[in-house]
Amino acid sequence: MNLSLISNVLLILVVIGVIAVRQMTWRPVLGGRDWMLPGIAAAIGTALLLQSMNGSTPGIIDVVAFVVEAVIAVAIGVAMGLIARIRPIERAEAAPAVGGASARELARAAARYETRTGAWGLALWVVMIAVRVGLSFAFASFGSHLGASTGLILLMISANRAARVLVLHARVDTLHREGSRGGSRRIMVS
Repeated sequence: MNLSLISNVLLILVVIGVIAVRQMTWRPVLGGRDWMLPGIAAAIGTALLLQSMNGSTPGIIDVVAFVVEAVIAVAIGVAMGLIARIRPIERAEAAPAVGGASARELARAAARYETRTGAWGLALWVVMIAVRVGLSFAFASFGSHLGASTGLILLMISANRAARVLVLHARVDTLHREGSRGGSRRIMVS
């Protein structure tokens, strides 16, 4: 076992754990702050991918690996956004004072909806990881050097999370517009 494989396995386990918890718990829809995870994962993934290339140009198999994995990650992210349950936040506690509140606390106080994908979202996440691991072995056997890189893993996580956030925000915007028109549409969406 080399250090790269061990770091990939540890990264996958940590990300699976964090996102599994996030799939199963109600979390506020935070607007722009929801883009932090995809943005950070994309920045780190790009840096690691460029570092692993060592100045060489990617081969055809590397490009195919990137495109295939990106399509799968985005498709699963869209599915996660579509199956997410959304409900209005019921405020039981007072909002934090603006002067002493962090940006995160202010975003949470301003959130009007919360979401979770539950067991189906977790299942989709496990499917994405399993497909990703299988493809990494397949592309490595075809000679792809980037197909199994940590950078590509982070880019695929970023693509998945970005697609999910995009669909989720579109759904929340629709609920918000319909709610402000006085519509009687059911808020809880499954």
